[in-house]
Amino acid sequence: MASQAQTTTAVPGETTNIVELTDLTVRYRARAGWLGQHSTDVVAVDGVSLSVAKGQTLGIVGGTGSGKTTVAHVIMGMVAATGGTAVVAGHRIDPGRRDDQQRWQRDVQVVMQDPYSSLDPRMRVREIIAEPLTVADPARRRTRAEIRERVDEVLRMVGLSPAKAALYPHQFSGGQRQRIAIARALALEPTLIVLDEPTSALDVSVRAQILNLLRDLHAKLDLTYVIISHDLVTVAYLATEVAVMHLGRVVERGPTDRIFSTPGHPYTLELLASMPNATGKFLRGLGPARQPPSGLATGCRYAYRCALREELGRPERCEREDPALRPVAPTQSAACHFTDRIFMLTSETEATDTMTTGRNE
Repeated sequence: MASQAQTTTAVPGETTNIVELTDLTVRYRARAGWLGQHSTDVVAVDGVSLSVAKGQTLGIVGGTGSGKTTVAHVIMGMVAATGGTAVVAGHRIDPGRRDDQQRWQRDVQVVMQDPYSSLDPRMRVREIIAEPLTVADPARRRTRAEIRERVDEVLRMVGLSPAKAALYPHQFSGGQRQRIAIARALALEPTLIVLDEPTSALDVSVRAQILNLLRDLHAKLDLTYVIISHDLVTVAYLATEVAVMHLGRVVERGPTDRIFSTPGHPYTLELLASMPNATGKFLRGLGPARQPPSGLATGCRYAYRCALREELGRPERCEREDPALRPVAPTQSAACHFTDRIFMLTSETEATDTMTTGRNE
């Protein structure tokens, strides 16, 4: 199924969550063979349920092909779900309908990862930021003076001078362009902002500045963020909660400090070990996975590369049972049969590190 823009229907009554995804499924129709006469469904997202409360920042992480970007595209209305429900900012996203579309566009904005391509090079900065005020909110009928005042206001919010509003995007640095993209997202005072790899295209020297800006705006304006990123440092700095995705499913979910200090899934361990400042302490004592085992169609999808499974002697349960996402701590859920063993390994590692530190002192 090809990607398609979606529209929304207002959900009666107030909702406690800004984002509510329930059993969300997205399938794409892939064609192969001579002239594409053969087709098959590729499942990008498989039964994902996530919620984001007002004022919360959810970071969705995972490797390439994990489905995290597809989830973001559903939230942004860029991809149609083939199963489940998606309610965003009080609006149920339904393909083929145009009820209350403009209001939903006011409530949900996005900051794309590449500020070099997300800004129209033919438009001046003032026109870029003013466009949502006239296109997505025409009913308000703002005067030119009101639009100019709002553009100047959001430019100041992101640390840019209104005097530069007459310039074109190519006259700004990469960090300044991303500030312009953030200003455009703020123009309509949205309820939710989706951040799609917000710093991955920036120089290392300016990433910290953009992260600090996003954090300050979140606190000052009581914004709700959904961050899609492969950069765990960015997620650790901004997110209050983290959802880890692997092959279209959420395999772990919990508060950021809990996930980063006491992970409950082997895939989370692998991601943490890939961080630039990682010491590999969580994987200490675990050997690499061997050849991909057979017969995993009904078992754990991560078993073929799981170092913990190898360490435990390849339990048959991993091949027979697909683990469901279940509570493993008061605020943490994980989809692994042997989360207790992971917790034991991390606690043993912390104890060893503490003893080593004491001896060094």
